[in-house]
Amino acid sequence: MDKETFFQEYKGVVIVVLGVVVLGVVLLLSMLFASKQIAFKSVSGQGASFKAGEPFTIAWKASNVGRVGIVLFNGDKAKWIVQDYPAASGKYVWKSYPYLEGGTDYHFAVFEYPWRKGGAIAYSPTAIEVLGQKYSSCYDFAAEQGWTYLPSSYANLHKVFLTAVTYPANLGGLSGADEICKREAEKGGYPGNYIAFLGTDTQSASERIKKNGIFVEAEPIGTLAEGVTCNRMVAENLQKLLDVTRLAKNLAQVELSDTFYRRLGDVWYGRRTASTDTKCLPIQMQGVVGAFSGTYTCQNWTVNKRQVYFGTIPTEADLPSCYDSEGKSVKANYYGAPSGGYDDKSSLVVTNETCDASHRIMCVEQ
Repeated sequence: MDKETFFQEYKGVVIVVLGVVVLGVVLLLSMLFASKQIAFKSVSGQGASFKAGEPFTIAWKASNVGRVGIVLFNGDKAKWIVQDYPAASGKYVWKSYPYLEGGTDYHFAVFEYPWRKGGAIAYSPTAIEVLGQKYSSCYDFAAEQGWTYLPSSYANLHKVFLTAVTYPANLGGLSGADEICKREAEKGGYPGNYIAFLGTDTQSASERIKKNGIFVEAEPIGTLAEGVTCNRMVAENLQKLLDVTRLAKNLAQVELSDTFYRRLGDVWYGRRTASTDTKCLPIQMQGVVGAFSGTYTCQNWTVNKRQVYFGTIPTEADLPSCYDSEGKSVKANYYGAPSGGYDDKSSLVVTNETCDASHRIMCVEQ
């Protein structure tokens, strides 16, 4: 069969196939280049007002958006409600924070997650009133929650929090770590001056804490009528705060809030006390024997590497020597620092990790 005869007999089939291909290409291009949109549908609950601590539903309609984040705005302050949530669900039932202050200038934003400049975003069209919970004293919170809560006006009170995200060990030194604490405190709405609970090779973390006193969680549980917040007690002094970092898991679950407890198993420490050794930190790594770090602080929080040398360490290497478990003199061949974690017995322990890991930072008000 020649080409002309073939075309005459199968012309219809060829046209249909070409039409399907063209239609498929058009549909594919329309999907790739279709605009991403999010439209706010409603905020349901008790009308336009909601009582702090009670659940309500935020609803939206999204097109060509995979995941969303939701933020609550009050003036210039913003608090996360949810991150990395499926956009197709179209709604999120949020149990509002019980410590939200009452006010009429609240708005929600639903946006494409992660946020990028030019990404799809929608704001609640009208302001929403939040009816804040009012208690006469922090004892009311203590009775309700079954734990000690102290007012923010309590004498010699210092707040503590653990960063919301993890950071590699190259923090930019102690000054960089302190700056991280300041940024996260501002983001969380925690007033005061915060520093990182970290040490260097010449100064331990506990030595940096110049103001001893009672330590409470920075995240308040509620607000009194006069604006004073109620905060859950963590430790009655600095030594007790150090003890908290060694609590058994079952005690930590009882004595700390759920968020604080979970984050405590994922924290950089470095040198915690003045008596902590400053050289040759043994690194516990599965399958690796004889891994040692020259400092307890990832070179004063300036590196996020794992290994100094591979194989034999040259004699001219300017690295400290120490003794391993067999009493042999060795030279450091890894970068490392201690961090918090839970062991197989569910106890909080300090483990020694390489500096390419990422952990949270404990921030203390000073």
